[in-house]
Amino acid sequence: MLSIAIIGYNIFGIGGTTRSNLNLMTEFKDKNYQLTYYNYTEFSKRDVLLLKRKFPDTAEVNFRFFPELYTFETKKKYDYIFITREDFFPLGKILRKAYPTANIIGEVHTPLALLKQDLDCLEYFSCLRVATDSIKQALIKKYHYERIYVQTVSLAHLNWKFTKQSANNNLLVHARFDDSQKDISYVLSLLNELITNQKQTQLKLYLDGTGPDLGKYKKYVKEHNLKNNVFINKRHLPQSYTAISTSYYETLGYSIVESIAQGHRVLAYYGDDDVVYENLADLPLITWINKNIAEDAPRVLAATSSQPTLAEFHESQLALDKLAGHYLDKFFNNTQLYQGLHFDTKKINTKDITDCRNLIEQRLGSPLAPWYVKLYRLLKTTPLKKILPR
Repeated sequence: MLSIAIIGYNIFGIGGTTRSNLNLMTEFKDKNYQLTYYNYTEFSKRDVLLLKRKFPDTAEVNFRFFPELYTFETKKKYDYIFITREDFFPLGKILRKAYPTANIIGEVHTPLALLKQDLDCLEYFSCLRVATDSIKQALIKKYHYERIYVQTVSLAHLNWKFTKQSANNNLLVHARFDDSQKDISYVLSLLNELITNQKQTQLKLYLDGTGPDLGKYKKYVKEHNLKNNVFINKRHLPQSYTAISTSYYETLGYSIVESIAQGHRVLAYYGDDDVVYENLADLPLITWINKNIAEDAPRVLAATSSQPTLAEFHESQLALDKLAGHYLDKFFNNTQLYQGLHFDTKKINTKDITDCRNLIEQRLGSPLAPWYVKLYRLLKTTPLKKILPR
């Protein structure tokens, strides 16, 4: 039985990489492989219990705390080790020494334009996984490193269900409220053009998410008198809508494919690096926009007035299955060339481990939970009679 280790930032949080890691567990769980997950941020037994209850596919996963990796004790053998955040790549040197025969795979999830540092310790990795061929070619050119394979993340969580959409004028953005990445302000500007200048007052925009720019969006709505057309974090979202994604960069775009899996049409920006288009160009349920308001306005009207068809749904499903289906078969085919490689496992001392830890914590902060989080957890698990005065 193969033994798999996955190293990630916070499986108990939200985000694309968290979803990717949960899907990765699902893929290996189906084959009854032994799974261990190392979580960077501190967590409690209650966190694990709630996660396993919410995601049954994690029921047999062994959850460990990231700093255990610094002990340099090979308590068990791993056949495959996935490092799923680029900030953790300095671990490659330590893990290669601890597990000399393991297949160590570095996953590049961050769009290259957003990477804040060079990738470390590539010589200790068996290979890297990237989302598209354009990303692969860019990394080869920059690092002169050839052990790279192209495979998109697993889409194991998608629940494909076509529900006939009623005629509607609803637009939905489901994303983090962070303009530096998601550019939701463009959606508001586009809607304002359609409503104010083109008198398309029937359009309704629903923003669903959290993040630092919530106040900014509320201010825009107020200043442009859009309160009857824009609804933020409304408890009940419409069942029929056209989703819209305007992120500057995505290595896949989970929100896009999740909407398509439910039979919705999607307006999607190509991405500043064209990676979203590179992955999803063959999906007929996507209408592509280019962030030119004059050109995108008629695309919005065309998309919202066109009900998705069952034929478009099936064609989109086939295209995504071709892209991301049969994950494990593709994975083993892609990585077989990199098995049994010989690595120079130089002697590692205490300073090497300390330097690695310091570098990672400079980037991400301490993995230990702050005092107020620990206090909150204590209060949630302690009966009131133990803390109230008698």
